[in-house]
Amino acid sequence: MKNFVLLACLSVALVCANNASAHDRHHSNSEAAEFHCYKAWKKDWKSDKKEVKAHKKMCQDRPFAAARKHRKAHKKAWKSEMKEHNHTHYYHWY
Repeated sequence: MKNFVLLACLSVALVCANNASAHDRHHSNSEAAEFHCYKAWKKDWKSDKKEVKAHKKMCQDRPFAAARKHRKAHKKAWKSEMKEHNHTHYYHWY
């Protein structure tokens, strides 16, 4: 009898976890929907990652390292915008 109760609880937990992960996947796809180009989305993601690293460096009282990370984040953001512009204004096979 214990096995049936345990099996029922585990199956309910598995179904709930599966529904939650499907909801997260839908949310992440909606964020990526604003980009027409995967490469532009990836550069934007890397830019956000660099901004977080710059914030961490500033919290560690390392202003020069934070400034360097911030410059690299701006460079990646610029590249992301250029890739998106080229993809939407010119014909590409990808």
